[in-house]
Amino acid sequence: MNTLTAIILLSPCFLVTVLLLFLAAVRYISYRERAALAEHGVFQNEEPFWDRLGQRSPQGVLWAGVITAMSGLALLLGLYTIGLGPWLLGGLVPLFVGLGMVFIYFTGGAARQRKAENEEPLLEDAEMEEQAE
Repeated sequence: MNTLTAIILLSPCFLVTVLLLFLAAVRYISYRERAALAEHGVFQNEEPFWDRLGQRSPQGVLWAGVITAMSGLALLLGLYTIGLGPWLLGGLVPLFVGLGMVFIYFTGGAARQRKAENEEPLLEDAEMEEQAE
């Protein structure tokens, strides 16, 4: 077995191992964060890990759009070295999906601003302001 064959066969195992180690590290950091907060008397609501992943923020849409667009641009430039052809769609599709997400972020700003104006301050925020005065 030559070196190239070994790399091709072992790289998926290596990538899966790295992914699992990353997920374990994220869980451990989350645990340490909760433990440190508990030591100081601050207790968070216990949300399942998968529910926290589903939460979206406007900045998250912007980041996802930028990352997707830049990945698409990199693919497009890399595939362009082969020449013009239908394989450029592999870079054009993520590029325009990412640009669409960035466009959604910037055009949705007025709706986010209206929503923020209509929200009433939380009771906890009002209590903290009173304590600060």
